[in-house]
Amino acid sequence: MEKYDAIKMLELVKIEDPDSDGGLTMIFQENKTLKIKIVDGKLVSEFL
Repeated sequence: MEKYDAIKMLELVKIEDPDSDGGLTMIFQENKTLKIKIVDGKLVSEFL
C-alpha cells in the first residue's frame, strides 16, 4: 500500500468529522492531510 507511505509513522494531529465536504479529514505531522469520503457508494481517499 505505497499510497499511504506518506503518512507512515507520522503522528495524527487533528481529525475533522465531518469536514466541509461531509467526509472525514485527518491531519498529520508535517501538514500531511488525508481526506476520506464516499462517492457513488465507494470509499475514496486523497492526499492534499
